[in-house]
Parts: sequence; C-alpha cells; structure tokens
Amino acid sequence: MIRITAIVIAVLMLCFTAQAKDKAQDPTPRFADYPVAKLLHIRVAKPRVPRNWHEDPRLRLQDSVYSTSRTNSAGRHFVAVWGCGSACVTGAIVEARSGRIIPLPTVSSWLEVHDKFEGIDFRHNSRLLVLSGQRSEKKGDMGQHFYVLEKGKLRFLRTIKTDGNFMKPMK
Repeated sequence: MIRITAIVIAVLMLCFTAQAKDKAQDPTPRFADYPVAKLLHIRVAKPRVPRNWHEDPRLRLQDSVYSTSRTNSAGRHFVAVWGCGSACVTGAIVEARSGRIIPLPTVSSWLEVHDKFEGIDFRHNSRLLVLSGQRSEKKGDMGQHFYVLEKGKLRFLRTIKTDGNFMKPMK
C-alpha cells in the first residue's frame, strides 16, 4: 500500500511540474495577468493635447472623447482609437480625471484577421494593452506588441513576431 501511495504521489508531482513548466514557457501575456484593483466608471476629462501635436491627430483625439465618454481601460483611463488608413489605427490613452494623455504609436499592415480583431486591444479591468501589426511603419516590426500601463506610463513587455496574420483572438 505504501508503494502504491508513493507511486501516485510521484506521478502527481510529475504532472504538476509539467503543467508549471508549460505555463512558464507560454510567453504570451494575458489580460488576466495584469488586473486592476478598482474599476472606475467616471466621465473622461477634456484631453490636454500637447501643443506640438499636428492638427489632424489633435482633432481626431478631441473628436474621440465625448462629454459622455467613460473610462474603458486600466480601471481609470480612456483609450481613444481612430483609423489612419484601411489597415492602420492609432490613438491615445487619456487619464480620466486629469485629461493627461499618453500617445500610442500607429499599428498597420495586418493581413488576415479574426472577426473581433482590434489593432489596439485593451480591457477595462486590465492594465495590459496589445498593439497588433507593424508599429510606426517600422520594417521588420510585425507582431503583437505587449505593454502594461504603470504609474501613468506605458512599459514595454515584449513582442511576439508574426507574419501579419492575426487569426486567434487575445485571451
């Protein structure tokens, strides 16, 4: 009986070790990995757009934030996204209370996409942002680019290179 118990324990330990190893090897950040402690559902302040911004992005940002806009990202921020071509998006993150903005790079050049594809993907209950495509038209930069919003700044986590096909939705 003791032998059987020892064998069962050894097999279970091997299974748990294999599962932990598989999780450690999965390099894809998930929205659930970066939770928000408190979700706010407040109106977004008027964006404080820097003077050095050109007129087009300035107007697009101002047009994207309405008086009825509410937080939609990282608990207390508003992500405004607008198109810049047929396969191109850009945007900015607006801190809801202050109106302070964090500009986002353009992402473009995707090929095949799933039905719910977003070039800039985010969640209200997560600090993770995923930019899918080629950032700022930089050659060789095609992929999923993962950032986390921390202390009012975007921190780059990693890039997973792709060939421009985004057929699997983010988790």
